[in-house]
Amino acid sequence: MKYTIVIPTYNNCEKYLKPCVDSLIKWSTMEDIELVISANGCTDNTKAYLNYLSTSIPNLKTVWNDSAIGFAKATNAGIKVATAEKIILLNNDVLLLEQQKNQWLHQLEAPFLEDSNFGITGVIKEYSEPANTEFIIFFCAMISRNVFDRIGLLDEQFEVGGSEDTDFCIRAKNAGFKFNSVLKKIPTNNPKWYSGNFPIFHEGEGTVHDSNLVKNWNNTFSINSLKLAKKHNPEWYRWKLSNNYERAVFLKGDSVFPRETQRYQWANHNLYGNKILEIGCSTGYGVQFLPNDIEYLGLDYDPIIVSVANEQYWKPNCEFFYADINTYKLEQYDTIIAFEVIEHLDNGLELAERLKKHCKRLLITCPWNEPKGFWGEHHKLHGLNESHFSGFSIKYISEHGNITEQAIPINESNRCNLMIMSFTNE
Repeated sequence: MKYTIVIPTYNNCEKYLKPCVDSLIKWSTMEDIELVISANGCTDNTKAYLNYLSTSIPNLKTVWNDSAIGFAKATNAGIKVATAEKIILLNNDVLLLEQQKNQWLHQLEAPFLEDSNFGITGVIKEYSEPANTEFIIFFCAMISRNVFDRIGLLDEQFEVGGSEDTDFCIRAKNAGFKFNSVLKKIPTNNPKWYSGNFPIFHEGEGTVHDSNLVKNWNNTFSINSLKLAKKHNPEWYRWKLSNNYERAVFLKGDSVFPRETQRYQWANHNLYGNKILEIGCSTGYGVQFLPNDIEYLGLDYDPIIVSVANEQYWKPNCEFFYADINTYKLEQYDTIIAFEVIEHLDNGLELAERLKKHCKRLLITCPWNEPKGFWGEHHKLHGLNESHFSGFSIKYISEHGNITEQAIPINESNRCNLMIMSFTNE
């Protein structure tokens, strides 16, 4: 066979797969093509349709998985049984448009014939912000077998889909292969669509935007973007985890800034007991400054940051959970830590009063006399000062981490102070 076409599919047989295959048969010379359909988790009529196709397409191979294994694994399963030198990855929501037979294949193959260093061609090349590089979108892409032999298959950590094509293109480029788009892109009135000189229509993410098939696609895509950035663009990864600098983010092995180091060292010296709750735990980096024998629970409102915290394996007896503190059922704790949390909540002061009732000791930091807009839109409470925290023992921590009895004056070298406070239930 001259070409192998791999189509991963997950339900939507009538809506996507049948029209896709019909257009493929109509506008391609099937004698030149090995067609591999990799079905995963299909519960509609896909199996019956594949049985029918096997009677009409002699060069058909099917790969079947009863469970939904995700786009990357399903595509890899199809690639593994491919035999041609040129392998085309084709989404099931693609339609080939009117053309001369095999025009789409010839357009994809032309760069390979002109330059032996080409490894990937596709319809659309885009820029990835998480990876800070260009890549070919794999809804329709031709890949030389040499590329798979050199760098391996799609990275299956991306699971459902999204970013696996970017990662693959980066690895291919690093291995010395070229890639490019064969489409001369022309914008349309719809910003989501392009027209051009390639005879194809792609609805775009038809399966993943079906909430009956894929739950929380936006969250999944965000997680995959973080995985991609962690692998290829660590600075973007850290910036994204910070939610545009809403929170401090440090991973295991990172150097922690002086102010963050100082406040957790202060917490270590002011802990009561060993059952500890931290609210707004971020990546959990603060626990490394606390004693090893504590029973620690960290809460954060962001499920992605919680998953990153759990990946760090900071120390035994530490757990991290996604929770909204306004609805979370608090137990009784020896010490509760809430560093730079209060100011982020409209009801932050009420929360501080609530926390007092669930611990022997409450440790809090928040900006001192912060003017509105100084730290941006994330802060809901401003101008907090000593009068808002009755019963607390209050000290101050400067921009550079110096803890003092009196606030250091605001100037060019110290643009802000935090109050660092302790409340003890007698």
